[in-house]
Amino acid sequence: MHLAFKAIGNGFPLIILHGLYGSGDNWFSIGRNLGDDYKVYLPDLRNHGHSDHSNDMNYNLMTSDIEEFFQYHNISEAFIIGHSMGGKVAMDFALKNPDKVKKLIIVDIALRAYLPEGDFAPQAHFHRKIIDMLLSIDIQRTNSRTEIDSFLGTFIPQTEIRQFLLKNLKRNNDGRFYWGLNLDALDRNILNILDAIEFDNKTFNKPVLLIIGKNSGYIKPEDLHDFKSAFPEFTHSQINSGHWVHIEQTGSFLKIVRKFLI
Repeated sequence: MHLAFKAIGNGFPLIILHGLYGSGDNWFSIGRNLGDDYKVYLPDLRNHGHSDHSNDMNYNLMTSDIEEFFQYHNISEAFIIGHSMGGKVAMDFALKNPDKVKKLIIVDIALRAYLPEGDFAPQAHFHRKIIDMLLSIDIQRTNSRTEIDSFLGTFIPQTEIRQFLLKNLKRNNDGRFYWGLNLDALDRNILNILDAIEFDNKTFNKPVLLIIGKNSGYIKPEDLHDFKSAFPEFTHSQINSGHWVHIEQTGSFLKIVRKFLI
């Protein structure tokens, strides 16, 4: 599948994979900062941003999309940063294509499944609620972003998260709003998106950094054992933030990333 993208800077390739509801644009300021030293690619994953839409969405397909992206852009090896859903794509890609990844940074996501039962039910229900809320908005009859923001505020008090979601709000040639996200596909495939990355006997034997949002609840101590099994050279660092680490603590995030990539 063709993935829309932006590229910033020059140097060794650095690919940043965004999370659910995101796009490459969400990482533009970070990409511009890192573009002083690297050629930063900011692709939109399938059903997000300006990339093609598809009824099908799972990690095998999204990893294949990144394999095609490498081939299309003649990238033989790169650093990869992946946040949340993009982190799972990054891990799956590295495990399947170890020769193409020099170093890997995973931002606040584990290899495990985040299903509606068990310890991670709050995270699963949160995503289910977001999709339901976005689908419930009569977007064609909405007159302002403020109106939509107010509606989202009944469930999401954090302004930065609402603004992140509202970046998917677009206008057509008639001035009507529409969602850039393929919400129907996200709705249909949410369990695939929340699913685990199966690593079996595969390992990636190069440096891997897990950046954890201290207050997010996405990483449990037992997840570190799986990381060590799949990524023997794994280390981790914690930032005082929620799940959207790069938005909430941009300075600390960039400092840790730069130190690791050197």
